[in-house]
Amino acid sequence: MEDVETLPGSGSHSGNHGWLPMAALLFALIAEGFDLQAANFAAPGIVKAFGINKAEAGPLLSASLLGVLFGAALIGPLGDRFGRKRLIIGGCAIYGVLSLLAALATHLTQLIVLRFLIGLGLGGVLPNALALASELSRPGREATAAGLIGIGITFGAMVAGLVAAALMPTHGWQSVFVVGGLMPIAIVVALQFLLPESPAFLTRNPASERRPRSTGPAPLFRDGRGGRTAAIWLIFTAVLMCVYLLSGWIPLLLNQSGFSSRGASLVGTAYQGGGVIGGIVASLMLHRSGWNVVAMFAGSACLTMVLLVWGASATLVLVAGVVAAGFFVTGTQNAINGAGGASYEAGIRSSGLGWALGVGRIGSVVGPLVGSLAVLLGMREARYLFALPIVPLAVAALAALWLERRASLDSTSSTPD
Repeated sequence: MEDVETLPGSGSHSGNHGWLPMAALLFALIAEGFDLQAANFAAPGIVKAFGINKAEAGPLLSASLLGVLFGAALIGPLGDRFGRKRLIIGGCAIYGVLSLLAALATHLTQLIVLRFLIGLGLGGVLPNALALASELSRPGREATAAGLIGIGITFGAMVAGLVAAALMPTHGWQSVFVVGGLMPIAIVVALQFLLPESPAFLTRNPASERRPRSTGPAPLFRDGRGGRTAAIWLIFTAVLMCVYLLSGWIPLLLNQSGFSSRGASLVGTAYQGGGVIGGIVASLMLHRSGWNVVAMFAGSACLTMVLLVWGASATLVLVAGVVAAGFFVTGTQNAINGAGGASYEAGIRSSGLGWALGVGRIGSVVGPLVGSLAVLLGMREARYLFALPIVPLAVAALAALWLERRASLDSTSSTPD
């Protein structure tokens, strides 16, 4: 099997920097994960305050994800040319300020526009943080490092749920956005002092400056990368659709099914908590198993969805199933972050991750809207929500198996007789 973690140009420099840069990146992604999910947990309060129905909340839940789509694909790859540190710090500062402004919104349209702009900043940070984590890791640990740092996204989402449960009953939905704005602004100072610049950026070939300046995906389809890139994009799209469908609609549908706003937030937090554990497990497994880990977690997530639809009528079973869903679905997300990033050389890693995350955000934008459509078509019980991710997860598992098989064949064909 080809080891995707030792591709050409993936040299690392962690010995020169220690653990502090990794901790700084982790906290940056915790802040990002908080803001990605802030609207999901604030949604019940927003629906009530603005006098809208749940179906109208779909565009709000998708707005920041649409921004991330453009931010990841168009802004994220700029880290390969201008430096990952600059993109990370600038993105944190921008979306932090915008989140504070979102707390002042008095109309749904204002909130949707601000959430879209927040998404642009979020989209520029994530691929550069994952790529920089890979570069600062020990040789052979690139995918594991990116996967573990990516857990910050899930942990931040869990913190958002806890904050919503603690503050919304007394301080309203605005409190979630205030905390979401203060966190990234506070982390900017630490990033400035603790974060080194990308080794690949600092040691890039000066001749590359004469290349056409483009953030397009063309390099990702050259030199035999086309099939790999298409499969990675398919996996990211399918998995992110499931991640944001579930995280966006679990609190709303549970609230509709009789849970209080606080109870629905806590169950949503349990989903994210299961995701933290699943992300850690998946990331640690990436060192040796590569895309097989993605296939295993996506397949297990499929089975969990089937069991939830079939047997999640009792509250205890539903909560346990939601935790298991978080474990496998978010574990899949962390696995693709690590395996996807390590599938590209360091010189195009931000572009590879940026475009994968950007194209994948099509799925994340569609996910909440699929929930809106299901509600409009008559879905009433929360357990039926879990039928919707089954097919996308199965597609992701099959595509991951294909990538693993292709890697094995490429490794065999490149071995001297």
